[in-house]
Amino acid sequence: MASVTIPKKLEKELKTISRKLGLSREDFLLNAILYYLQVLEKKMELKKELEIWERTSDIDLAKFEKNI
Repeated sequence: MASVTIPKKLEKELKTISRKLGLSREDFLLNAILYYLQVLEKKMELKKELEIWERTSDIDLAKFEKNI
């Protein structure tokens, strides 16, 4: 397992929140990382879809301009 240094202020917040949720700090961090990875994956999918729409729009605009 990799180790990460957490700033003291964040460590204090992590301890408080994990205690309130009834989770170990490790479980809390693992869940946070998994959630963040899911968010990043969705952002990448959206970016890819927007790029496809952008290319499609450019192609359609070029065809429209040819017909004018």
